[in-house]
Amino acid sequence: MTRVLLAAGVAAPVVFVVGFTVAGLVRPGYSAMRSAVSDLGVGHNAWLQNANFLLFATLLIGYAVGYRRALTQDLGRSATTGAVLIACASLGLVGAVVFPATPATGLLHFLLGFLIVLAAAIAAAFHGGRAFRRIPGGRGLARYSTWSAIAAVAMFVFTFVALNPASPLERAGVGGLINRILAIVAFSWYGITAWWLRHRLKTR
Repeated sequence: MTRVLLAAGVAAPVVFVVGFTVAGLVRPGYSAMRSAVSDLGVGHNAWLQNANFLLFATLLIGYAVGYRRALTQDLGRSATTGAVLIACASLGLVGAVVFPATPATGLLHFLLGFLIVLAAAIAAAFHGGRAFRRIPGGRGLARYSTWSAIAAVAMFVFTFVALNPASPLERAGVGGLINRILAIVAFSWYGITAWWLRHRLKTR
């Protein structure tokens, strides 16, 4: 069962990226280069992206449970802390559906959706950067976790600037691309750490 739950973590970022890519392709007039992923949760076929948000949330909850089960023996309470941080991202994904990126709820979408999702992913990666050092053979994963969190923070700032209407990057029409790079950088941590933990269970 633990390996099944960890497999949910491996699948989570892949499913999410494929989901928003498909949703963008079937949206008439939508530009993945210019527009943010959250824009797909409003308007024509919005249900596709909203379902994608909820599926991602469900897979992350599964991974959080698997993460705790896989690491409790090695990390004790720290495994629970990491699992809670992973699960917190699910709250933000639900918030992104409840408060879509419309003019009326755009601020709530940012605060209760996007910001929670990203902050949870960054916090989980930073936590992993410390926790994985305590696991035999985990130092490489610890270094990756720390650098992943740092890269996600940098990309968040870059995305915030790129999607600002007053920014030259926004006028250049690359805000959507940068937003997608941020998603891949931040959420790949779930898949890579889940794969590592799953492989570790298999070889023990």
